[in-house]
Amino acid sequence: MNPLKPNLKTEWLPLLLIALSMGLAVYFYTNFPNQVPDHWNLRGNIDGYSSRIFGAWFPPILMIALYGILLMLPQIDPKNSRYNEFKDSYHAIKNLIIGFIFILYVFLGLAGLGYTLSFDIIIPVMVGILFVCLGYYSKELKQNWTMGARTPWTLESVRVWDKTNRLMAKVMMVCGVIIAAAAFPVSDWLRLVFIIFPVALMIVVPLCYSYAVF
Repeated sequence: MNPLKPNLKTEWLPLLLIALSMGLAVYFYTNFPNQVPDHWNLRGNIDGYSSRIFGAWFPPILMIALYGILLMLPQIDPKNSRYNEFKDSYHAIKNLIIGFIFILYVFLGLAGLGYTLSFDIIIPVMVGILFVCLGYYSKELKQNWTMGARTPWTLESVRVWDKTNRLMAKVMMVCGVIIAAAAFPVSDWLRLVFIIFPVALMIVVPLCYSYAVF
């Protein structure tokens, strides 16, 4: 049994975005050329293409798959009794993930239709905003196996989890700002630093801090 008991009040937004994405998929598939851009380098230049069917249908299918996984995870989590303590945050994070893919899909669709977009700006800003928002909501997460600062020490101790997760939420928000800074007109190597350093930080900080607290 799902401890969060999904209903129309909690699920209308992701369901609406999925429905819209399916409608867009039909439109994009009808209007895309045979090959559509699907990858850009650090300078925002196209360096990869995919087929029309993949470009049109993969993002909606990915949204459906992720949505199904996010609905199922609370049911199979060994610590699912804690979910009611952070249900609002879980729904918000779920909506953020689905919403992120949907907005990215719209931009990709516009690029496939021939519009020139600056993905060297769009992607860092979108990812940065995503991490800031995820950090904001993840501070409320309680001990679970699905999301949050999951290390051997946080899963062993509620005290370690709470302290580590509160710190991790702040780190994610700071890292989101750093990633968004990659949108500025800087050199390729500095832009790469703005992307790699925050990712490394989000891995190292919870590991070291949770061990120290434990």
